[in-house]
Amino acid sequence: MLAKYITHTMYPSMKEKDWNVLWSEIQAGNQDSLSKIFCCTYSQLFNYGYKIVQDEALIKDCIQELFLNIWHKRDRVSKAISVKSYLISSLRRVIFRRLNKQRSSEKRNYEYNHEAFSEIYNIEQLLIHFETENEKKVQLQEALLSLSNRQKEAVYLKFFNGLSNDEISDVMQVNKQSVYNHISKAIQKMQSFINV
Repeated sequence: MLAKYITHTMYPSMKEKDWNVLWSEIQAGNQDSLSKIFCCTYSQLFNYGYKIVQDEALIKDCIQELFLNIWHKRDRVSKAISVKSYLISSLRRVIFRRLNKQRSSEKRNYEYNHEAFSEIYNIEQLLIHFETENEKKVQLQEALLSLSNRQKEAVYLKFFNGLSNDEISDVMQVNKQSVYNHISKAIQKMQSFINV
């Protein structure tokens, strides 16, 4: 099955309980714990944000805003069931709030539906993740192009960010069955292009 060939790369050395400990420490006012989470997640959050809008300065500002909000509201922030999905879904909200200020809601939704996640991975990343040979480059490219934008986003969150279906459901603001359907259909489509 294709899913066996996709490896999780986000947060490789941290377990969920480690994240929860850091989160509790932040709530208690430990700035070092906030810094640690920031350092551990910055590049992954940036990469995710960049899939939504290709504006480096905006993404950097949104990440800063996210962590400033966490720090300023630390005594009111509830315990996160999953720190990873909390950060991703919160960043998503911050980005869309910023975009809403910059352009009309209609234009923002149009750009998201038609452009976000249109080019999730470059071929080099795919070759590493799927552990395949050079002759499959074209097949991989065709397989990704065959996916809908929502399928691409679900695959990206599941296999490259290591989120569970529940977490993806929170991030994408769809029900769990829709997440399962997106991922299942994406894998089926990709399997039709790639013989693994």
